[in-house]
Amino acid sequence: MVVQSPILMKKESLGYVVFCTLLSVTGAFGKPLKVYILAGQSNMQGSAHQSTFAAIGDDPKSAPLLKEILDQNGEPVVCENSWVAYQTTRGGADTTLRGKVKVGYGFDDERIGPEFGFGIHLDGALKEPVLIIKTAWGGKSLAVDFRPPSAGPYLPSKREKEGGNVPDEKVVGHYYREMMGFVRETLKGGASIRKVVPDYDDKAGYELAGFVWFQGWNDMCNRHHIEQYTGNMIHFISDVRRELEQPKLPFIVGVLGVYGTDPDSRRFDKGLPVTDFRKTQFAAVAEYDAKVAPEYRGKVIAVDSGPFYELALSEIYWKRRMTGEWKRRLKNEEMTQEEYLEECAKFEFGDGEITAKEKRTWDRSSSNAEYHYLGSGKTFVRFGKALAEAMLDLEKK
Repeated sequence: MVVQSPILMKKESLGYVVFCTLLSVTGAFGKPLKVYILAGQSNMQGSAHQSTFAAIGDDPKSAPLLKEILDQNGEPVVCENSWVAYQTTRGGADTTLRGKVKVGYGFDDERIGPEFGFGIHLDGALKEPVLIIKTAWGGKSLAVDFRPPSAGPYLPSKREKEGGNVPDEKVVGHYYREMMGFVRETLKGGASIRKVVPDYDDKAGYELAGFVWFQGWNDMCNRHHIEQYTGNMIHFISDVRRELEQPKLPFIVGVLGVYGTDPDSRRFDKGLPVTDFRKTQFAAVAEYDAKVAPEYRGKVIAVDSGPFYELALSEIYWKRRMTGEWKRRLKNEEMTQEEYLEECAKFEFGDGEITAKEKRTWDRSSSNAEYHYLGSGKTFVRFGKALAEAMLDLEKK
């Protein structure tokens, strides 16, 4: 049996756009396509190069993952029953990619974001076909770029006013509208869906199954944005559910985990208010449930990326970065040899040279900067899988 029901009517400049979801129960037409929306900024895009996958096998705890993400020939798997429609920007150009879940839906054709581990896990756990609609753009804030409609106009800080840095009205909420527009465009009909999922069955239909949000760095770097993040996130969840007419849509907030679960204990880069920002993300989930009717509670959760951040790799990152700067200053006679060794001793860097073990670990495990989770495949695959596991648990509630 298939029930057809409109879930969104949105007024636009050319009239009304209506798109429908087929709310399905198993019947003669087979199983509906399960649709998951993934959205955010650069860490949802994904920086992990496939060359870092081998390092997953260096840790006995993560080594079993290699059997899930690599085929019999040792190459990254291509999912059989999970697809991606991805809108982003590459090289300054708007880019749309479509196809089966595989490597290549990150920063470039050799990188991944959370969708890789997410899609692989769902591919193995579900009998239904899966479509991931992913929208992600680097360097975007929730306060301005993804600002949801119900949050109202952006109110600049005194500092922004005095510095002439007030965002243009056209910029505010632009990427929220882009995100929702891409979802509507992808799902507007069978022909559109078959651009991604060639064998999509109109009679079986599709089911909007969940939403994952993974974003935060740009808001974290602005105290004015931190102060309003909890409220903006609540508006964002509410607006997404309302526009999709899915008031119980399972929703995950991926919590910023750069520097791990205890950012204040870090030895380096202590100036960033990571802990304060993480609190706003956890608070958004708790306060959202407090504001909605009882029947809508329990379907919004936070999943912390902090446990998947590689602290040992971060230590190597900072050793490379800091000793590199000191050596530059030493060469330019801006620092003495004695001062150089004192700095190395202060941070327990020994003589400042990267050891053979550290070099091997770095070369195998990292492919990007610290704010991009060091471009670690181990981090992105594990976190993507954790998001999928959490989503499946949410669907059972």
